[in-house]
Amino acid sequence: MTLRLRLYLLVAGALAPMAVAAVVAALLLLDHERDTIERDALGRARAAMSAVDAHLRGSIAALETLAASKSLAAGNIRAFHAESQLVLRTQPAWVNIGLASAAKIQLSNAVYNFGKPEPFTTADDGSFNAVVLSARPAVGNVAAGTAVQRPTVRVRVPVSQKGEVRYVMSAPLSLVQLAAVLEAQRLPENWVISLVDREKRVIVRIPAVPAGVPASDSFREAIEREPEGWFHGRTMEGRATYTAYVTSELSGWVLGVAIPESVVEAGAQRSFTILAAGLVAALAAGLLLAGLIARRSAPPA
Repeated sequence: MTLRLRLYLLVAGALAPMAVAAVVAALLLLDHERDTIERDALGRARAAMSAVDAHLRGSIAALETLAASKSLAAGNIRAFHAESQLVLRTQPAWVNIGLASAAKIQLSNAVYNFGKPEPFTTADDGSFNAVVLSARPAVGNVAAGTAVQRPTVRVRVPVSQKGEVRYVMSAPLSLVQLAAVLEAQRLPENWVISLVDREKRVIVRIPAVPAGVPASDSFREAIEREPEGWFHGRTMEGRATYTAYVTSELSGWVLGVAIPESVVEAGAQRSFTILAAGLVAALAAGLLLAGLIARRSAPPA
């Protein structure tokens, strides 16, 4: 074995432990950076969901105030209908105020003139039944109705008399107002924020999609695994992302904040590029030095 080859092997052997240590350090730094991004994304998701919950609680409180109407207490549905029309004009977050009996007879719709009672029909029976059974407010899933035929979500409150639920008052929410709550979070332009109902259908989303469409496969699978977390998947458009998501105790809705994969992994790419460049430079310098030493140590011809 020549002296030059021995020196080259010596350089490589000396650099190998340094390379291993550098890779381990880079991987630890990457894990730390991803943990930091995950915590930040979960924090953003929780803040956005808190804003949505505050929006819902405001609607519930307003409906409960209307439920204390003296007209309802007296059973005067015509007077209540006129009252609800006045209230609806002051509530931009609502698109209707409906009143139905516990037996599912529609008694009043603020968007229509007062008319005769008719059978109550909705694709969101679950929240209506929950109010009747529990005598507590409930928040529904995306559904179309008779008066408001486009898909929306409804906040419902009970109107109890003599210890039992006699009526259920409902307010279909303006999805434009809900979208404004998400827009107020001011996420970067290439991020995605989605609010989905308990059946994993989109309520509102930025970028926008029609209400009621299913959430992405990866989002639905993550929700089925656990109510809060962080996962790597794809958006409805097929873009690779990392998503932080949380579930509301108030509504059961899930809010997700999706960050482009390139943003999350930018630190890793930068770290490994610098690491690779450093190792190549160190190896080149070592081999050059070994070559010079070998040349000087060679016996004269």
